[in-house]
Amino acid sequence: MFTEDPFAQLQEFGIAQLRDNFDRDSLARLSDAAMRCFQAIEADQSPPAQYRFSRSSHSVLLTALSDFGCKDADELTAPLSAPGLDQLFSEAIGHEWTCNMEQSWVRKKFAPHLAPVTGYHIQNWHQDGALGVSFPDEPGPVIPMTDLLTCWIPMTPCGVDGPGLEFVRRRPPALLHFTELNDSALRKRFSPEEFWAPELEFGDGLVFLNDVLHRTCVRPEMLHNRLSVEYRIFPR
Repeated sequence: MFTEDPFAQLQEFGIAQLRDNFDRDSLARLSDAAMRCFQAIEADQSPPAQYRFSRSSHSVLLTALSDFGCKDADELTAPLSAPGLDQLFSEAIGHEWTCNMEQSWVRKKFAPHLAPVTGYHIQNWHQDGALGVSFPDEPGPVIPMTDLLTCWIPMTPCGVDGPGLEFVRRRPPALLHFTELNDSALRKRFSPEEFWAPELEFGDGLVFLNDVLHRTCVRPEMLHNRLSVEYRIFPR
């Protein structure tokens, strides 16, 4: 399905799948901190405001992990030192790049039988290029996308026993209006073979562009929760 060249993957599909590319020790430290962070939040439900905890997406800013064992920014961003990643980001975004820590998140997604009863929602279809964009009530002229890419790394295996991501492997020419993002409409717009939900192991990751349609992928038979970290990469 994919070539071995991540940049060619990005050009063709908007998504690069990176197998066993991320340092497992770095991910293990982040994962341990994330587990402690979410355990604390779930125990008292009153996290500090600077964590920007979202109950609906069950996510916190990556910087929240500084209170749970990650001692500095270098430890928080250690996975971004993976071989070839710097060049891939620069080629994909067309500039020198920077990671925006105010838009980088750690998320916990639940297996269906473990999900909170109230407040929590699966993230539906969206494009990351819509970040910061104000949409009119009805579809209209093309709206410029925010220039960014996302590096998404699961800190647990996902896609089989735990929630992963589902993508459309055909890049739309522009941002879709929120009224165009329901699942039935997208499945009429794109062919079945263009929908893809990868199975990822610890150490794998994905890089995808701002126009790529994606959502949380969860199935009734999934038994385990998933932790993930997503780094938002912007032109410097």
